Amino acid sequence: MYQVDVPREMDDYTTLPPTAAKDKLKPFNIHIEEHKVQDLKALVRLSPVVQSTYENAAERKEEGHDFGVTREWLIDAKKIWEEEFDWRTHESHLNTFPQYTALITDSDNLPYTIHFCALFSHRTDAIPLARLSGWPCTFAESLPLLSLLREKYTPGTLPYHIILPSQPGWPFSSAPPTERDWTYADSARVLDKLMREVLGFREYAVSGGDIGAGIGRYMAVRHEACKVFHTNHNHMPRPEDVADTPLLLTQDEKEGVARGEDFMAKGTAYGRMAGTRPGTLGAVLAASPLALLAWVGEKYAAWADPRTPVPLGHVLEAVSMYWFTGASATTLYPYREDYLTGVTKKGYLHGQEELYVDKPMGYSFFPKELAPCPRSWAESTGRLMWFRRHEVGGHFPSLERGEALLGDLEDWLGEVWK
Repeated sequence: MYQVDVPREMDDYTTLPPTAAKDKLKPFNIHIEEHKVQDLKALVRLSPVVQSTYENAAERKEEGHDFGVTREWLIDAKKIWEEEFDWRTHESHLNTFPQYTALITDSDNLPYTIHFCALFSHRTDAIPLARLSGWPCTFAESLPLLSLLREKYTPGTLPYHIILPSQPGWPFSSAPPTERDWTYADSARVLDKLMREVLGFREYAVSGGDIGAGIGRYMAVRHEACKVFHTNHNHMPRPEDVADTPLLLTQDEKEGVARGEDFMAKGTAYGRMAGTRPGTLGAVLAASPLALLAWVGEKYAAWADPRTPVPLGHVLEAVSMYWFTGASATTLYPYREDYLTGVTKKGYLHGQEELYVDKPMGYSFFPKELAPCPRSWAESTGRLMWFRRHEVGGHFPSLERGEALLGDLEDWLGEVWK
């Protein structure tokens, strides 16, 4: 569980901006039906654990090999999920943060329900900021940022309207349509509509990690109302027009490049599976909560900085949300674009020429990110006007280093927002 107090004046944070289309918004509380909660407990209890193999032995991890989740970790996590984890406690905690659903009619004239969590300021000059998460996260990844903001500001002094959307296909939001494909650009368009048409912001800022960074980049490039962009995940190969040599890189950048090369060689099988066989993988993950825990839990364990691990309670909370909402299958769709149609000769999404951000851009470098790219590489992808290098932190900075990430967001906005 997060270390957070119930807000002093929670209702004050729910005062919608005067520009919001109130007829398209509904307050939202998470409530999972009791029979689903009990069914999950029964399935966890009945799910068998894989037999011992050479690859899943804990000794392989100790020897420096990473063949995936270990049997020992899975046994321990299963026991805690079955005997100690209390969904209702987590559900109650999540509901201490103001949440809403927005009804959005997209350009295909289909309605989409988009869930989001938000703190709304009373200030007329508050900056609208959307913080986007990726896979295997939920909106709850960024709740530590909201907790810190509630401790630091009152509704009357909060400098931001901070919005945590659940993008299409993520827990509590509509799934993408089944009759056509869905892309990063589609999610960016829907979330831009959330910020402009529903919440009524004429201009806004966006920050993201993982898949959320890709969607945020599309929002910055294709939507005028998105004025500034920040990312803590800028995964890309070395740009052809950047004359980097090892002598021009800092030591942590050299280590980051090596880390990225190792990840591409040994750590991307999950993404290739999700991108090339999402139907099969989605069926597997929807059939067994223990399979889902192994698939998701391995990423939380492997992608965080070992010095700032993600608590198991958060992992079980996220996996439970994926299970209850069926999102284990619908969160896979971005990987088709990543591994089939999105990779050009210029490389992964962030390195594509047509996605150059010609707006003020910020980049937070965390050394244990999956593939932390050097500053000079990031500069080739946008008008980089703000940069900060951290010595600790990995793929989930909201969870691992919430105070540091919040400091980045505040300093970035303080410098680039006009």
